Amino acid sequence: MKQQHLNLGVLSFGNILEWYDFSLYIYFAHSIAQEFFSDKNQFISYLLALSTFFIGSLARPLGGLLLGWLGDRFDHHRLINIAIIIMGGSTFAVALLPTYTSIGIAAPILLILLRIMQGLSAGGQFPGLITVAVKDFVHHRGFAVGLVFSVSSLGFFLASAVAFAIAELSPHHLKDISWRFPFALSGLLFLIYLYMQRKISTTPIIQKFIPAKKSSAIISLLHQWRTMLAVVALTCMGASLYYFVFTYLVGYRINYLQTSQESAFLLNSFILLLVCFLYPIFGYIADKVGYCRVFLIPALILLISAHPLLVLFKLENPLSPLITLLIFTICMAAIQGAISPLFAIAFEDEWIATGCALAFSIGNGLSGGAPLIAEALQHYLSFGLTLFVTTIMLIGFFGMWLIRIVLL
Repeated sequence: MKQQHLNLGVLSFGNILEWYDFSLYIYFAHSIAQEFFSDKNQFISYLLALSTFFIGSLARPLGGLLLGWLGDRFDHHRLINIAIIIMGGSTFAVALLPTYTSIGIAAPILLILLRIMQGLSAGGQFPGLITVAVKDFVHHRGFAVGLVFSVSSLGFFLASAVAFAIAELSPHHLKDISWRFPFALSGLLFLIYLYMQRKISTTPIIQKFIPAKKSSAIISLLHQWRTMLAVVALTCMGASLYYFVFTYLVGYRINYLQTSQESAFLLNSFILLLVCFLYPIFGYIADKVGYCRVFLIPALILLISAHPLLVLFKLENPLSPLITLLIFTICMAAIQGAISPLFAIAFEDEWIATGCALAFSIGNGLSGGAPLIAEALQHYLSFGLTLFVTTIMLIGFFGMWLIRIVLL
C-alpha cells in the first residue's frame, strides 16, 4: 500500500506538469494569436488560436486509444510516464518556436503539430491515472479520483499563477516575448519529475506483458457502446464546464469587461486553489451518499441559474464575478466528484483502461472546442453564453441517465 501511495504521488506530480503544460496555451491565447496568426482582424486571429487549441484536443481520442491499449497490455503506470514525457518535450518546444513574421506559414503549422502531440499525451495520461486510482483504491474510489482531479487543477492553478506573475512582473520591453517564459519553465518542471520518477521501483515492462485477452478491445468496446456514449457525454459536460469557467471566462473578463490581466488571473488562481480542496470532499461524499444523487442537485442548480449567474458576472460590482465563479466552481466540483469514478467503474475490467481512456478522451476532445464555441456564440447572440451552459448541462443529464441504465 505504501508503494501504491508513492506511485500515485509521483504520478500525480506528473499530472500537475501535464495540465500546467496543456492549459498554458489557452491562458496566453491572445499573445499566441498575435505571434502565429497574421489576420488583421483580431477576432479572427483569436478564433484561429482557439481552433488550434481545439485541434490539439481532437487528438486526445487517438492518444487515449493507443496509450489505454498499451496500459491494458503492459502497465498503466508506464503509459502515464510515456504521456508525461511527450507533453513535457512538446510544451518546451513551443517556447522556442519562431513567429509568423520569421518563418511564415510554417510557424502555425509547427504550433499545430506540437498541440497535436500534447493532445495525444493528455488523451492517455489522465484517464490512465483515473484507472490507477479506481483499481488501487477500491473502497474510496470517489475520494481517490477526487484527489486526481485536485492535482490536475493544481496544474491549471500553477499555469494561472504563472500567468499572473508574468502580467505583474514582466518589464515593458519584454511584453512581446513574456508568454514564452512559462512554456520554458515546463522544461525545469519536467526535469524535477524525472528525478522523482527514479524513486519508484517498478517491474520491468517485459514481465508485466499480458500475452492474451479473452476478447479484442474493439469487439469488447462495441458491446459496451452505451457505456462509451455515457462517459463521452459526461466527460464532455464536465470538461466543457471546466474550460468555460477556468479559461474562457478569464479571457472574457480581460477582453470584454476591461478587467486587468493581473486581476483576472489572480481571481482565477484563487478559484482554482479552492476547487483543489473541493474535489476530494465531494468525491468522499459521493462514496457515502451515491454518485447519481450528488450529481443531481448541483446539475439542476446550474441548469436553472445559468442566465442570472452570467448576468451577475457582467456587472461592474467587483464582487459579482467572485460570487458567480464561486457558485459555478462549487457546483462543478460536486458534479465532477460524483461522475468521475463512473468513468472507470462502468467498463468491464478486461479493457478498463482502453475503454476509459478512449471515451474520456473523445469527450475531452469535443470539449476542447468549448472556448471556441463560447466565443462564437457570445459574439453573435446576446444570450450566447447562457445557451452554451444550458446545452452542455443537458448533455450531462443525458449521460447520467444512460450510465444509470448501464449500472442497473
